[in-house]
Amino acid sequence: MGGMHGFGPVIRDPSDRALDERPFHESWESRTFGLLVATSAKGLRTGSTRPAIEEIEPATYLASSYYERWARGLEAALVAGGSLTSAEVDARAATGEGRPTSSRATDPELAAAIRGFLNGSAPTSGEPVTAAFGVGDRVTVRRMAPVGHHRCPRYVRGVTGTIAAVNGGWPHPDADAPEAVYRVRFDMRDLWGDDAEPGALYIDLWERYLS
Repeated sequence: MGGMHGFGPVIRDPSDRALDERPFHESWESRTFGLLVATSAKGLRTGSTRPAIEEIEPATYLASSYYERWARGLEAALVAGGSLTSAEVDARAATGEGRPTSSRATDPELAAAIRGFLNGSAPTSGEPVTAAFGVGDRVTVRRMAPVGHHRCPRYVRGVTGTIAAVNGGWPHPDADAPEAVYRVRFDMRDLWGDDAEPGALYIDLWERYLS
């Protein structure tokens, strides 16, 4: 929720141990995760599902569980990618048509694509770009209310921190060209007040969020 106030404490499931939490609590949640991987591996949807999740109507968003939001975002991305229409999704949900009869991957090409997707290594450094700030610079996060997809937590907006690292250039969701990303160190007291625990929080932020 980006650090918004008024939503109360995080409720932990007492049956989950702190170091051994269950990734899925119901079978459909694991299938949703599998669909996310499979549709990405096969190129069946357009872009990330996160922007689609953020576009869910607020009341529906708040009433949905974590993986329900994933499922809604995945559906929207499949429709945007032209793989299915909303009417086809509704018809399949109502009739059960197209329901898998086996949990095994019967498409060798799909199985190979999924293995490649899961075993592939993500890049750890960005592209060379001109950075406006350097390590040790003091920066303040802009006060803003972005309309589209963003990666700037609400609770750091307006707060001043220190550049701890320059992570190279990465494409912002609203732009194709890479933009400098910085690891910014925020003192806990600057974020939460004088009664906060000692220490610091490090957050990676695009240059457009900083001044």
